[in-house]
Amino acid sequence: MKNVCKVYVLLFIVVFSFSASVYAEENKEGTLVYHVKYDYDAISKFLGMTMAEYDQEWAKGSSIAEMAKKKGIARRDVEGYFYQFHYEEMQKWRKKGVMTEKHYFHLVYRLADEIEEFIDRNPNLHKD
Repeated sequence: MKNVCKVYVLLFIVVFSFSASVYAEENKEGTLVYHVKYDYDAISKFLGMTMAEYDQEWAKGSSIAEMAKKKGIARRDVEGYFYQFHYEEMQKWRKKGVMTEKHYFHLVYRLADEIEEFIDRNPNLHKD
């Protein structure tokens, strides 16, 4: 059992060193934990904005979906941007052997709801 833990820790360290934006690990229950840190500079470029414009809109309380609408970008295109991002990242993990088919389909099943929640998130909704 100790060897299995060592392998997971080593695998986690190696895999994490290859990606600063996404990493995955398997928890004690055998469920893959998939972490995403989005590149907001890339998102702002997709939206046709500078990072300063993006930050200004975010500070006003605009969600990504609202910013896209103001720029004339269809919602399905915004969703497609994030689906493509996740697809590419998950394929990397599948090729590395970190993500099994079971994990992949479990994550894909939840992905639509997570993307919808993310692009509709209002940054000012949860202020203290």
